[in-house]
Amino acid sequence: MTNLRFTSDRVRLRAPEPADVEAWQAFLNDERLFGRRYVPWGTRDVAPYSRAQVEAILETWGKEKKALHLAIEAPGHELVGHAGCHWGWDPHCPSAWVVVAPDHQRQGIGSAVLDLLLTRLFEDTPAHNVNGWIASWNASGLAFADEHGFARSGCVPWSGLRAGQPFDEIMIDILKPEWLARRGASHGA
Repeated sequence: MTNLRFTSDRVRLRAPEPADVEAWQAFLNDERLFGRRYVPWGTRDVAPYSRAQVEAILETWGKEKKALHLAIEAPGHELVGHAGCHWGWDPHCPSAWVVVAPDHQRQGIGSAVLDLLLTRLFEDTPAHNVNGWIASWNASGLAFADEHGFARSGCVPWSGLRAGQPFDEIMIDILKPEWLARRGASHGA
């Protein structure tokens, strides 16, 4: 994997670095991201996270063997989010995620990141399907997935509570032929 594959005119994706811990702490403690931060499994989704907790999250991400965790940088900004993919159970069907800081949303950053991830997964790995999970209360996340050609392919009803109300986890996915057709259409093919 080269930096060139993870850079576009809108964003740069890179490995999280321990020197970024203060920026990560500010990002992960943004209350507008609660329930959307995609922290390691088993990490309590409560805030605020202390510096030691953020360091532990970064360390956990760095040790994962079947996942890729990336910091999102936009021109003129240090850290504006994180993204990645996980192929724990099957490299042919990895999951992917994109989390952009609220102050940087709706600027094309998420779309640029998703394009970089899908290009990497579909062109350079055996992936034929990329999936993700979005909570039913996350209307903007579901709309983003719809905009980018993901289909709703499953549901875990009542998978959790938010503000005392049950919510579902919605599985989304996109097949490689669907992605290729969308890519061809957007590139004038």
